[in-house]
Amino acid sequence: MNIYLDIDGVLLADMATPAKHADEFLQTVLTKYPDNTYWLTTHVWNGENMIDQTLAPYLKPETQALLGCIKPTEWGQAKTDAIDFSQPFLWFDDDLYDDERTALGQHSKLSSRIEVDLHKNPEQLKELVSLL
Repeated sequence: MNIYLDIDGVLLADMATPAKHADEFLQTVLTKYPDNTYWLTTHVWNGENMIDQTLAPYLKPETQALLGCIKPTEWGQAKTDAIDFSQPFLWFDDDLYDDERTALGQHSKLSSRIEVDLHKNPEQLKELVSLL
């Protein structure tokens, strides 16, 4: 199974606050799917990797060391451009655009997108660990 991860609203609650349980969530993902985890975020896009500036400073050193396992993705207007629909996947993101919803629906994969809403449920990442 492939795992696709957004940062803003998923691993960071806001620009300067890590999500509760981000370390536990990332460590679980990268232990279970070390070769099949991908960034699907504007922080790693078009050849730019801003993880060291945006996310890493808020994580424990042991989690920071695992971030190199996560592969970058290339996409255009929609994040779904980077998803391999031939493989089962989970996509953790807080926001979904209409064209992305359409692409997921065309591939019968709407249920593969996991909506993260840290404002509604700050403990959501802890709950999602059991899903993995």
